[in-house]
Amino acid sequence: MENSYFNEALSNFAKDFAYGGAIRHLVDKGYTADRIIREFHYPLSRETIEKMVADYQKGKDA
Repeated sequence: MENSYFNEALSNFAKDFAYGGAIRHLVDKGYTADRIIREFHYPLSRETIEKMVADYQKGKDA
């Protein structure tokens, strides 16, 4: 249990480090999750990209 929590946290950190900045930049430029997925072909699941976009937009609104 503890190991799976660590592995998930490490995976999330690596994805954010590698792609988070670029995705947040694109959102600031007006890109939607669908457009990012369609145009950039990041090796991330649709769910991951949509979550990154939603979390960023929620943080901006707060």
